[in-house]
Amino acid sequence: MWSVLRRAGRAMSRAGALASLVAVLTAAMAVSAGVVLDRAQHRAMTQALDRKVGSVAAAVVHETGRYVDTLRTVAAATGAFEPLTAAKFARAVDPLRHMGLAGATSIAFMVPADDGEIGRVQALWRERGVPGLTLTPVGSGTGHIFSIFSEPFDGSTAGGLGVDVTQAAAPTRALAEARRSGRITVSDTYLLIRDRNLPERQRQQSFVLTAPVYGTPGPPPASGADGERPFLGWVLMGLRGQDFMTAAVRRSAQNSADVTLSARNADGTEGTVAAVRAESDRHRTDHRTVDVAVAQARWRLRISVVAADLPGAGPFPAAMTAAGLGLGGLLALLTFVLGTGRARADARVAAATARLRRTEADARDHAALLTAVVDSVSDGVGVVDEHGRFLLHNPAAKALLGVEEDSQDGADTWQAHYGIFRPDGATPFPTAELPLARALAGEASDQVPMVIRNGGNPDGVVITVSARPLHGSAGRPGAVAVFHDVTARAAADRAIAEANTAMREELALREAAEAGLRAARDELATERAYLRQVLDALDVTVITCDADGMLVHTNRAARVAIPGLDAGADAGAGGPLPAVESSRRVRMAHPDGTPFAEHDLPLLVALHGRRVDGVEAHVTQADGHQQVVMMHARPLRDREGQIMGAVASSYTITALRQREAELTAFAGIVAHDLRSPLTAIGGFTEFVRDSLGDGLCGQEHREERAVLDRALATTARMRRLIDDLLGYAAARDAVLDARDLDLRAVVDDVVTERLAAQAADPTSPPPQIFVGAMPSVHADPALLRQLLDNLIGNALKYTPPGQPARVDVCATPHGTGWVRVDVADRGIGIPEGEHDAIFTGFHRAHRTADYAGTGLGLAICQRVVERHGGTITANDNPGGGARLSFTLPVAQSARFTARSRVPSDQTFG
Repeated sequence: MWSVLRRAGRAMSRAGALASLVAVLTAAMAVSAGVVLDRAQHRAMTQALDRKVGSVAAAVVHETGRYVDTLRTVAAATGAFEPLTAAKFARAVDPLRHMGLAGATSIAFMVPADDGEIGRVQALWRERGVPGLTLTPVGSGTGHIFSIFSEPFDGSTAGGLGVDVTQAAAPTRALAEARRSGRITVSDTYLLIRDRNLPERQRQQSFVLTAPVYGTPGPPPASGADGERPFLGWVLMGLRGQDFMTAAVRRSAQNSADVTLSARNADGTEGTVAAVRAESDRHRTDHRTVDVAVAQARWRLRISVVAADLPGAGPFPAAMTAAGLGLGGLLALLTFVLGTGRARADARVAAATARLRRTEADARDHAALLTAVVDSVSDGVGVVDEHGRFLLHNPAAKALLGVEEDSQDGADTWQAHYGIFRPDGATPFPTAELPLARALAGEASDQVPMVIRNGGNPDGVVITVSARPLHGSAGRPGAVAVFHDVTARAAADRAIAEANTAMREELALREAAEAGLRAARDELATERAYLRQVLDALDVTVITCDADGMLVHTNRAARVAIPGLDAGADAGAGGPLPAVESSRRVRMAHPDGTPFAEHDLPLLVALHGRRVDGVEAHVTQADGHQQVVMMHARPLRDREGQIMGAVASSYTITALRQREAELTAFAGIVAHDLRSPLTAIGGFTEFVRDSLGDGLCGQEHREERAVLDRALATTARMRRLIDDLLGYAAARDAVLDARDLDLRAVVDDVVTERLAAQAADPTSPPPQIFVGAMPSVHADPALLRQLLDNLIGNALKYTPPGQPARVDVCATPHGTGWVRVDVADRGIGIPEGEHDAIFTGFHRAHRTADYAGTGLGLAICQRVVERHGGTITANDNPGGGARLSFTLPVAQSARFTARSRVPSDQTFG
């Protein structure tokens, strides 16, 4: 018995040791399997996170690149226009409205200007389509940048024209960097003024993209190299960061990650451009940070996700480890039971039966756990039996398939039941090629793409399916399939394909633009050659020089008139000549015989920025031949308003002056010879009329007095005509006695006399004459008085009957050493097209009996002004009436300023 007990004890010991060994081995295998599964799951999660980060970063880079390429194309098109106008700029940016530029607020064209250039720049762009443009500088200096054109994209009204953007630091730095580098530049982030009053959660940071604009190349230098492209300004696009960011990452992030885009500003701080947050409220466990290139800057992209939401995440490794440990314990227990031998088997049959029942329950629990693990997998899993009836579809598979009830009628019904189509989304997927059908036939398949579209997924879901056959060793024959959602990846692939197509289209547009620029360059060369032929065909001499005063071009008439020019700039024999050298080859003098000083030459005067009109000169050739010529000159400016040279023209008026001299002499003789008899006639007529007293005025005497009155009126008109003829001759031929005069005193004297004469007529309403501050001028007293008397007299005369005349006489500085005097009225004005003709002798714009005259008054005024070296013009008065303006040199003793010691403003009447 003891031996039996010892054998039983040894058998039980051996059975216990074997059971322990089995338990240790199965536990080690379970733990190892769990570790391997956990590592595989971690790699899958890391790869999924890396793919998401790459997709979002690629979306941001692609979207910013699209904006940069768009801005570069607009800048190239803007620079190609010659000249650039508001209408052309609007036409260039109109295609951008249809490109879906999310976040873009507006696009504007900016130009630089110094303090001294603001007036010229404003006038230039008013002429080019912005008539109401007013440039408003901030501070003073040489660094103003003004908005000229602006086109909105976000539905707001275009505004901000004429604003000096240097008051905003971030855009100013971006503009400066773009001009320095010649590349598209992104600014620091900043808050728009209109966003500052919004609630905190509605505010969003903004930034600008700016590109320099260069014009067509200038004329090539002497070396033959291509001309340098002039800098015209900038094209600036404003973007709202949150709107831009949402559009850029909406599809790539798939509402499953937090995305934050930040930029490092110039002051070293890091500003948030925008942030997009997923709907999940769970704590973000994994983070990635990458740098993306935006124009010249590097922005930082931070992505945060919940690891459990990533594909492949779940408790599957732990569950598998637990199941393995459970199965190991079960095997150890079975080993121990079997090892105890038959001696104990009978005694413990009942206990073994109870343990088996408990083991069966544990196995069912483990099976339920395995089912739960399969249900928690993010990829879809489906299992069918050998007849094609579905045994299992986990929740992920049902969500992807979009159908709650599975088909149990075999593989032939799968396509119609689940809505399975080829990747094009339209062609039904053949049943024989379905991965599960092929697996039932014993053929494995991997990553087969297809589209599921049915009532549960009306927009369609793109998936890939991998299937494997299940053999009898698995417990039951059939097949298993794994479904993976690749909708986001397919969308990203389509986006990349669309982006590539857009890039190819933009490249084609750019090549077309370059071809247009080349054609424009060739056309410009043809037009330049044509212009040279036209200038050579003119009998008017034309001479141009560069900014250094060196001759650039002379036409045929100039080369004939001035000896030696044919060996100068155009012929290339002796190289370019200084402009002053052309005047030394002939003798030039003013009409009074004074030689021209070099600084008075019209070409050099225009080179200093002044216009020259109607300067008369007496030219003596080397052979002694003399001519009288009329000269004009203009400065030539580049696109930025800087003087790049000057052009002067002249034509001979020798025959004209000879005829005028003869006519003037004749008029003087006639006027002088007619004065004496005319005075006698007038006196005798007045005597006869006065002899017919009022008491003797019968019917026949009244008729005689009317005839005498008409004779006296005719005599007065003839006397005025003779006085005007003598004045017209004196204005040209009298010796000029120029001296420093108090202009205000002369104006007051003329106004006083005119008011006294006006008061003698009780039927005429008293006029109102305003005289502003006046400087001292350098002029001939008699001619100046005649000039002012004619202009103020005309302003009083050309007033509608019964309406009081209103005249304003003002003076303002006009360049260096000159003053401009304006005589403005509220009268009947000047007819359209008559503004230049009214200065012609004997020309009258209003030929009615209400406004009598000889037509010589303004011709005399023009001669007086031109003899003083000034100009006179006629324009419409903005408030109605006419405005006559003329220029005179300021007094040599003092220069005119706004605080000159002159009488204050005064109103007469």
